[in-house]
Amino acid sequence: MTGSFTPLQTASLSAGFLAAKLFRSQAASMSDSSPSSTLPFVTVAIGTYNRARWLREALKFLTRQDYPLDRYELIIVDNNCTDGTRQVVEEFAQAPKAPKYFLETKQSSSHARNRAFAESKGEIIVYTDDDVLGKTDWLRHMIEPFLRPGNENVGVVGGEVFPIFPDGLPKWIEGQYTNFGYRTDVGPLKRNQLPSTANVAIRRSVLDKVGTFRTDLGRLPNRLTAGEDHDLMRRIQAAGVEFWFTPLADLQHVVPGSRLRFSYMMKLFYDASCSRVVERAAFPGYTGWLVSRVILYTLLIPICALVSLLAFVTFQWGQGKRWLTRAAKSAGYVTEAVLVIKRKITGKPVER
Repeated sequence: MTGSFTPLQTASLSAGFLAAKLFRSQAASMSDSSPSSTLPFVTVAIGTYNRARWLREALKFLTRQDYPLDRYELIIVDNNCTDGTRQVVEEFAQAPKAPKYFLETKQSSSHARNRAFAESKGEIIVYTDDDVLGKTDWLRHMIEPFLRPGNENVGVVGGEVFPIFPDGLPKWIEGQYTNFGYRTDVGPLKRNQLPSTANVAIRRSVLDKVGTFRTDLGRLPNRLTAGEDHDLMRRIQAAGVEFWFTPLADLQHVVPGSRLRFSYMMKLFYDASCSRVVERAAFPGYTGWLVSRVILYTLLIPICALVSLLAFVTFQWGQGKRWLTRAAKSAGYVTEAVLVIKRKITGKPVER
């Protein structure tokens, strides 16, 4: 491009320079470990169950964040682990930010996260998982959007999550795991764009207002149920809280080969659908939605099974597996929807 800038281009460049200057100033202040820092005190919270190997890798970067050490705490909640998780946490007792260890005997990811919140002191609670990898500037980037002038109503900030596959990715699963990709810059999210607890920061005041994680949802040792984070985000959204996203606070989410097997994927699709029904049943006007799901997915089960059979007959093994997981998803919706309807008819609580 040659010649002089137009007024619009000049204004755009000026705004960009101002934003960059503001961010550099905030970044510099965040690197200041002075006890007199005015930065918010932050809790980084992880619930863990039998992933000691990956937790060790996560703690390597979480205990060395460049956010001021006196302005954050790191809480690890052991949810009845049997693989030496406590010993792994103790390995980091001399790290720049030593993690705090708690044992939660009530089983489920929701109980673990709620225990972390109960033990926390942070003005902002940052939830992440026990199998993530990241950089030392991750926490600083997570908190920065809260500090921008005019962002007092921003109650949730989500970060980018990139799945990685240390044992390789089976070809038939390609496309099932992707990053969020909500936006390439820091800014507000659309209504249908919700962060997950793999990488999300929430103001304490927001959680005090809407509550924490539903304990009838969430991962269990023998069930791949979920939905607790989606449910929480929906409740926060309904409270009128603004959501932002920062691609700068990116994490890598480790997906080992054990979670890419066909049997695991069948169970994951089935249990996730059951969770979606239980989650939706807590909202008003759910009866019509449940009935529609029973009708729709009852029709889809034989269709998916037939297409899968045809794929196997023609030696398209990957397509056959994909269609079987879709059949499992449909079966999960139908089974749980029927159970919820039955509980409603008999006057029992709709929630599990």
